[in-house]
Amino acid sequence: MRGERATLGKSLLDVQRELRIKASYIAAIENCDPTAFDTPGFIAGYVRSYARYLGMDPDDTYAVFCAESGFETAHGMSDAASSRKKSEIAPVAAKVSPRDPFSQPALPFAPGDDSLLSRIEPGAIGSTLVLALLLGGLGYGGYAVLQEVQRVQMAPVDQTPVVLSDLDPLQTSIETADSSATRADTGGAAAGVFTPPATVEAFDRLYRPQALDVPVLIARDAPISSLDPNSVGAFAQVATQNLPNVDLEPAAFSPTGPSTLPQDGVTVIAARPAWVRIRGADRSVIFERVMAAGETWTVPASEPDALLNVGESGAVYLAVNGQTIGPVGPSGTVTSDLPLDGPTLAAALEPADLQNDQDLSRVLAELGTDQSQPTIGQPKILEDSAPGVTLVAVRPAWIRVRAADGTVIYETIMNAGDTYEVPITEEPPTLRVGESGAVYFAMNGQTYGPAGARGSVTSNLALSVDQLSQTYSVASFEADSDLARIVAELEIQQPAD
Repeated sequence: MRGERATLGKSLLDVQRELRIKASYIAAIENCDPTAFDTPGFIAGYVRSYARYLGMDPDDTYAVFCAESGFETAHGMSDAASSRKKSEIAPVAAKVSPRDPFSQPALPFAPGDDSLLSRIEPGAIGSTLVLALLLGGLGYGGYAVLQEVQRVQMAPVDQTPVVLSDLDPLQTSIETADSSATRADTGGAAAGVFTPPATVEAFDRLYRPQALDVPVLIARDAPISSLDPNSVGAFAQVATQNLPNVDLEPAAFSPTGPSTLPQDGVTVIAARPAWVRIRGADRSVIFERVMAAGETWTVPASEPDALLNVGESGAVYLAVNGQTIGPVGPSGTVTSDLPLDGPTLAAALEPADLQNDQDLSRVLAELGTDQSQPTIGQPKILEDSAPGVTLVAVRPAWIRVRAADGTVIYETIMNAGDTYEVPITEEPPTLRVGESGAVYFAMNGQTYGPAGARGSVTSNLALSVDQLSQTYSVASFEADSDLARIVAELEIQQPAD
């Protein structure tokens, strides 16, 4: 029956739930143990019901159960039909010792209690012993170290201790004692010399601090102020580092007195004291100092991409090919990374105004600079009075005017109403416009243009009267209301003018 139940994959609890028979009775039937039943009269029904549940023949199964367990069916109304006799139960009870139903249940599927020794793991015992040995070793080691630290050892010294009688402060007492002993010998009262012990006053004189004529004063920060940062600390190796070479020699400056600025290259001029730093293309410092009024410094030709940093922008001017421009910025401001190349400086800075800066005028007078030379980046202007071209902006537009050699003559964002007179040169300059529909050309008393369609960019447009008059027609005021307003304000397009 146990095999059939295992074939069906049923547990004792499954059978109990489906047959309504206790799992202990099912186990007793499989074990052929009639003593597990409280009422023997129900054994036959339990066995047959369990046999039918397993698909076995009930009668044959019950007969086999009776043969293997020795159970006999009680007939009639005898006492055996309802219960077992006391005479039969007593011998069995005498053989079975009393048990606790909770600690030792008679259920075959309920696990029994483990013994005390089975709960102890050998590994835990080994770990406990190792921990005890480790704690004992640490304790013994600490005790041994403590005893060694507290031990005091006396080492013998070959040097003889200094006798107190050899000290100078006690010499007077010893001499006094010698004189007393001599007088005693003279009187015949003593047979030898007696040296009295040193007194407390003698030791006071010995250890008394020596008086100083001038007190010795030691500053509170003497240990720190006496340190040399070049020999100790984090800055001790600064001298061996690969630092950039800074030109601090005064030979690079022009002496005070009449002189002439170089006609080639870029020269820094200080009209008033200002801090100046110049870096090369690799960001290394090639010049740095506070320039005094009247000092100059010329950028080497080997540094075409030098950058200028100024602490007082209004005090520093630049001489480009002998022409003074600047200042590099408003007074009281800082200028950073200004490229020191001629075309860029000519486009970014205006020519220096000597009337607005008396210090610059005095410095240039001392240097003997001639201000009549043309500005770098500006083409040679013709002396004849040929008709010229004036750019007129009716709306904001970015423009750039270049000379024939590519030098930037004029570059800015012109607002509505701004004008620019194109210089008359041997070869006409070229124009580049970011907003072509906002720029017109005023020449010979008429307005031509615009330079192109709105929103387009015009490049390399020759700014000559002949070229523009052939390329463009007279502007229509009706097509551009902004042009009509600007014309009314400027009055430059009327033939009568």
